[in-house]
Amino acid sequence: MQPTTEPLRVLLIAPNVSHRMGGEASKAFHIMSGLKKLGVDVVQITHERVQSELEALEIDIPIYFVKDDWLQLAFFRLRLNWLLAVYGSWLLHAKARVVERETRRNLIHFTSPISPTLPYFKMGPCPVVIGPLNGNILHPPKLLFREALHKRLGALALWPYQKTIGKIFRGKHAATLLVSGGARTIKAVKLAGCKDQHIVETLDSGVDVAITEQPKIEHAGVNHRFIFVGRLIRYKACDLVIRALADAPEAVLDVVGDGDERYALEHLAHQIGVADRVVFHGWVQPGAQLMQLFKGARAFVFPSLAEANGIVVQEAMMIGLPVVSVNWGGPQQLIDATNGILIEPESEEHIARELAKAMQSLGNDPQRAEAISSAARHRAEQLGFSWPMLLKSWLRIYERVASSD
Repeated sequence: MQPTTEPLRVLLIAPNVSHRMGGEASKAFHIMSGLKKLGVDVVQITHERVQSELEALEIDIPIYFVKDDWLQLAFFRLRLNWLLAVYGSWLLHAKARVVERETRRNLIHFTSPISPTLPYFKMGPCPVVIGPLNGNILHPPKLLFREALHKRLGALALWPYQKTIGKIFRGKHAATLLVSGGARTIKAVKLAGCKDQHIVETLDSGVDVAITEQPKIEHAGVNHRFIFVGRLIRYKACDLVIRALADAPEAVLDVVGDGDERYALEHLAHQIGVADRVVFHGWVQPGAQLMQLFKGARAFVFPSLAEANGIVVQEAMMIGLPVVSVNWGGPQQLIDATNGILIEPESEEHIARELAKAMQSLGNDPQRAEAISSAARHRAEQLGFSWPMLLKSWLRIYERVASSD
C-alpha cells in the first residue's frame, strides 16, 4: 500500500475530558486542544458528565457526548469499578463506530483509560492508537506493608487476569500502543498478548505551555522553604516529608493538595512538634498562585511510593525547581543524580532521614541547588516535556499508522 497523502482526520476518545477533574481527564483535554492548535482535524467523544464544562468553554471542536445512563450510575454507586469501566468502554466504542463513519475519520486515538489492565474492544478497519498506557506499579518491596491489600492481591492475579482478558478483549492487539512507565507497563500489555511491534514508548504527559515559558528559577542565598504538591493520600507519602522536618529544624514545608489523609497529616505535624513549620494550603488552582509557591521554594519534595508518572515532577524540572524523590516508579524514569536527588526506598525511617539531609543540604547550598536546577531544566527541554513537542512526536506516529495497511 502506498503512503496516504490525505490529511489526518483524528477521532479522539476518552471517558472524561476536563480541566477540573485533573489526571487522565486533564491530559485528554490537553491532547484535544493541543492537536487543534497544531492544525489537526480532530473530533472528540466523551461522556456527558463533562458536557456543561466543555460547552461553556466554547471550543471550536466537534464533541459528541455519550449519555450517562442508569446502569453506569448503579455501577458507580455500588463501587463496581471494573464493570463500570467495561460498560463505559463499550458505550464509547459503540459511539465511535458511528462517529467514525459519519465524520470520515482516518485515525482513532483512545487517549484514556490509561491502565494497561483495562479492556478495549476491537474496532473496524480504521487504524487505532491507544495510550499512553501507564501502570502496573506497586510500592517498593521493602514498603509493601503500606500497600492496600487489594492492590497486592491484584498483583498476584496479574498473570492469569491479563492472559484471560487478552483472549476475550482484542482491541489492543490490533492497535498501536503508546506506552510509558517502561518495563512494568510493557510487561502488563505483553501478558495480554500484545506484540513488541505494536508498542511505542513515549512520555506519559506533556507540560502546559504557560509553565514551559516560565524563566528558570534562580537559586541564590540560603532558602529553607520546601514544597509538596499532590493528593493527600497514603501512597503519596507526605507523612514522610513531615516526619523529616524533625531532623531538618530550619525547614518550612508548604503542602499543596487535599485528600483523605489531611487530618492525619495535620495531627502528625502537631504530634511531633513541627506544626508551626507546615502550611496546609489545600487544593490550589494551577496558575499564578501555585507558581508563586513553586518560585518561593528551594526544592520540591515528593517521596511518592507508587507514582506511575509524576506530571508535577515534570513541571518542577521545567521551571528549575530541584526534585527530591524516591528512586522508584515514574520519577525514577525522569530524574537522575545530576538533575535531582533520588532516595533509595529502604524503609520509612531511611526515606525520612534522607529527605531531612537533602533539605538541609539544599537549603544551605545555593550552588548545589542551582546546578541541579540547570540540569533539570536542560533535561526537561531535551526530553521535550512541553505539550506541543510531545504532540508533534505523536503526529509522526499518527502519520505512520494512518499510512500503513
